[in-house]
Amino acid sequence: MLRGLYTAASGMLVQMAKTDVLSNNLSNVSTAGFQRQAPHVYAFPDILISRLHNGQSTPIGRIGTGALVNGDRSSFAPGALQNTGNPFDVALVGPGFFGIETPEGPRYTRDGRFAVNASGWLVTLDGNRVRGERGPILINGNDVTIDGQGQIYVDGQFVDKLLIVEFNDRDGLIRRGANLYEATEEAGLPFRYTDTSVVQGAVEMANVNVVREMVNLISAQRAYEANAKVVQAYDETLGKAVNDI
Repeated sequence: MLRGLYTAASGMLVQMAKTDVLSNNLSNVSTAGFQRQAPHVYAFPDILISRLHNGQSTPIGRIGTGALVNGDRSSFAPGALQNTGNPFDVALVGPGFFGIETPEGPRYTRDGRFAVNASGWLVTLDGNRVRGERGPILINGNDVTIDGQGQIYVDGQFVDKLLIVEFNDRDGLIRRGANLYEATEEAGLPFRYTDTSVVQGAVEMANVNVVREMVNLISAQRAYEANAKVVQAYDETLGKAVNDI
């Protein structure tokens, strides 16, 4: 009996984690460069149930023992492009990530909302420097043009090319906040990716489908309620067993 109670309780915890992730997706539907998240749900091993009669065991079937959430993963499906008219906004059309320098080490993002700081460096909205193939990019001029290959021209002079990289295993990328990702050993070493186009004056919006997320959220809430009713039923049964036996 207690096994069923624990199984239902683990189901409630899974649905709570799903609700948190789905709510975060919906709250970032208007965030440029945001990648939809999905929880990693793992099932505990099944147990074979058998019937004992006259010393003989007859298999009946298998019963689940619950589930758990172990982290989440990002969906790197492309988002819609939104024109901004800002010459420092750039969007990627195709696979790849922008290279970013941070105090914690190299990071990667699809969020192309860039700006120029007081020292003339091309930076993200959080002030981290954007990487070019030669290193950080210094904008020393007024007229900035970024072509489809990511090459940057300032007042007609070539400055650098945006560092656009890809990984062998994107599941090895860990979210570090502010739309930044850190590459682990599982992701492999970043390599330059040249088949992706760059669009100046536009940003890639979140790849979140509001209708799908709302449907998934309702489903998670109903599953939570169903598991809660199972827990309540077990609690009432245990209460009768304690008081009547």
